[in-house]
Amino acid sequence: MPMLFVIQNGFNGVNKTLSENIVYCISSVYQIIQHQIGFIFTNGHAVDELTEFFTRDNINDILHVIDRKAIDAKYWKDENDLDLKRRKEAEFLVNSDVPISAILGYAVYNQNAEQKLIELGVEKDRIVIRSDYYF
Repeated sequence: MPMLFVIQNGFNGVNKTLSENIVYCISSVYQIIQHQIGFIFTNGHAVDELTEFFTRDNINDILHVIDRKAIDAKYWKDENDLDLKRRKEAEFLVNSDVPISAILGYAVYNQNAEQKLIELGVEKDRIVIRSDYYF
């Protein structure tokens, strides 16, 4: 199960969290590199034994390593591609906190969530409402 689905629905011992209480903090590979934050990336879900791990030394190959078609696929299962889910869950993992200066924007579920961020001092033009990012 995708982690966001688990969080939103409260599976596997995780407390259920309302979609409007989940905020995507949007950054980029470029920002992570510019802020000198350590990272690794994978070509699939990190716990799967078929998945390979890559470092900063491989960053120029990232678009050849990850499967964008799988990542962008609407569905998680395909009877003709039993490895789709693993590849769709490719990860970019940072090994420390991401500073606010590396955050490019925020995606939220609805206007209530947007308003909460505005009340916390986030500029409205840095927030997008994307309910389709949620289950």
